[in-house]
Amino acid sequence: MKKSVGYLLSPIGLIKIVGQDDSIVSVEFVSRKDEGEVISPVVREAILQLEEYFEGKRTTFELKLQLQGTEFQKRVWNELIKVHFGSVISYRELAKKVGKLQGARAVGNAVGKNPAVIIVPCHRVVKSDLSLGGFSGGLEKKIWLLSHEGWKIENGLLRK
Repeated sequence: MKKSVGYLLSPIGLIKIVGQDDSIVSVEFVSRKDEGEVISPVVREAILQLEEYFEGKRTTFELKLQLQGTEFQKRVWNELIKVHFGSVISYRELAKKVGKLQGARAVGNAVGKNPAVIIVPCHRVVKSDLSLGGFSGGLEKKIWLLSHEGWKIENGLLRK
């Protein structure tokens, strides 16, 4: 298995993209480059698609993902991929979609372990009252991403 690594300096910070063979295995915010870049075609494509997203030219990603997690986490992440640009979903709604009706907390934990931020749009998960909830990259990044996708935040709540 061949590992590749690339970095993108985005408007909201440095992003590390890790590929393995022909798939993306992680996309995460980092404070600095912790290893040299070995950019494969799949990592190059991920960087290009993320650049297009930040430039407002892309609303969906077309990348092969190979995410490591439990079966439950993978179900949550696969549902997250279906949440379109400019849309949000509550933890409760997401729990229903993965068949865990009373599992908003478990869903929140799975969302927090998302290994591919932005590509798997965990920033689009909010509380039922449209308050923001958390974000592994930090709340300021979540606010930026949601604003980029057309949302306004007033008094801590999302508004279109």
